[in-house]
Amino acid sequence: MKTKILVLLVLLSGCATKPVETGKKIKPAMVDGKPVIVLLDHIHFKIYYNTQRRLAEYVTYELTAEHLKNKDAERANKFMIDPKLMERNIPFVAPSEYVKSGYDRGHLAPSGDFAWDQSVNDTTFVMSNMVPQSPNLNRDSWRRLEDQVRRWACGEGKITVITGPVLADQLPKMRSGLEIPQKFFKIIIDETPPKKSISFVYSQEDRGNVMAKNKMPLQEVEAMTGLALNYAFPDLANEKVRMPASSNEWKEADCF
Repeated sequence: MKTKILVLLVLLSGCATKPVETGKKIKPAMVDGKPVIVLLDHIHFKIYYNTQRRLAEYVTYELTAEHLKNKDAERANKFMIDPKLMERNIPFVAPSEYVKSGYDRGHLAPSGDFAWDQSVNDTTFVMSNMVPQSPNLNRDSWRRLEDQVRRWACGEGKITVITGPVLADQLPKMRSGLEIPQKFFKIIIDETPPKKSISFVYSQEDRGNVMAKNKMPLQEVEAMTGLALNYAFPDLANEKVRMPASSNEWKEADCF
């Protein structure tokens, strides 16, 4: 790929020592001796968390047909502060910040993708996995996209899902100071040969089935977010993944 953008991926156990270029801006590795971005490894999904903005840069996980065939978990809706942030004394979001805000606590790694295990499903309710989404987006257009991703996972066997907010400058804020992203992206990579990927960007105003309208080339997602996902996912960097023009190239099935 031609993109020159780099994304800083800082682990909880260590951090880079130099600033990293993201588009036309420089994102520092450290501020006041603390890392800007940390990895919160929840084993079955990983959150790359911006400690200054208190929002995930993105969340990634594998989704398989084998897991989706099992429905052993009930959605408990027990939203909670991420204990991994509390342990490290890192700024966190509390569930109460969303109360009377007009916004849903929108999952990045959705509960429905982890219905195969109760403890894993419960973990998806950590607030580091949440973003403010309008009720109509979260409960309609975004839900439709999540349902479609599950059908693709069932058809293809195994996929990788990457989801996050577009953390632009000068975003509106809740009373608590938490920023309200106006757009969200989702990238799906097919792990079965011939490999391929497809990506989408949704806005807070989206309604109904807008998948065709919101499909976007990966390069445009990278430019919009300042993330070089080809850097984090080597297959993309090496151009081993086809980026189809049509969602019809994806196999789909129902696992239930």
